[in-house]
Amino acid sequence: MRKSYNKYIGVIDLNHAFVFASQQFLGFELCDALLENGWTVTAIDENKEMKDKWLEIGRNSNIQYVPYEDWDKEIQSGCSVFLPYYDQLRENKVDYLPEVEGLISKFEQPLMIIRIYPNRAINQNHKEGTVFYLPTLYGIHQPNDFLFARLLTGEDVDSNYIDDPSGAIYVKDAARSIINHSSKKEVYTVKALSSQSWNEALSYLTKKSYSPPRMNAEPDGKELIVKPSKSHDRILKEQLRGITLHEIQE
Repeated sequence: MRKSYNKYIGVIDLNHAFVFASQQFLGFELCDALLENGWTVTAIDENKEMKDKWLEIGRNSNIQYVPYEDWDKEIQSGCSVFLPYYDQLRENKVDYLPEVEGLISKFEQPLMIIRIYPNRAINQNHKEGTVFYLPTLYGIHQPNDFLFARLLTGEDVDSNYIDDPSGAIYVKDAARSIINHSSKKEVYTVKALSSQSWNEALSYLTKKSYSPPRMNAEPDGKELIVKPSKSHDRILKEQLRGITLHEIQE
């Protein structure tokens, strides 16, 4: 574990991350990826238990879950702060992130800020930290606002889905890539290995053709290609098992 010493503060844990929206789709996977890499994680989100998700991580002394309303509004010097705005794709989700931004702006101690946006949120101007822009993420726990999740439940979908057809990336692969590049103060446009990945994944679910609107312009940034660790077929079967398990538990 990387540590540093500051004469005013003492020992600083440089591998301590605060992850907001930690119970959401990408936020949870960021927690998991950080723990895989030996980080200490303070996970912050709404005060709602999601035991089936956290059982996937298991007992781990390196993670602490704090409901947002109980957070003391403090972040230790030298920590990394992950703000997954990607999880705001759904209405009325993690709407407290702008409030976190306001608090962070008043902190005097140095922090590493990592902001993660969907491609549609282009032209976000931030002078510090690391920024990632993402296409469609899919995999276990994908919200029902996405086309893949709705098709897997057997729904007949015509519209009202939030997919970005420029690419489909396994959410766990995306989270690992974000962690691996989080210390570099860059703006990244994250892309799947195949430019047709969204349609390729969709072909395992339906023969029907879908044409969600594409972005008029791509975000500027250093291109970051994410190589898949599993096939589309395996990922979607894993996602379906997660949906089935959740239905059984309810």
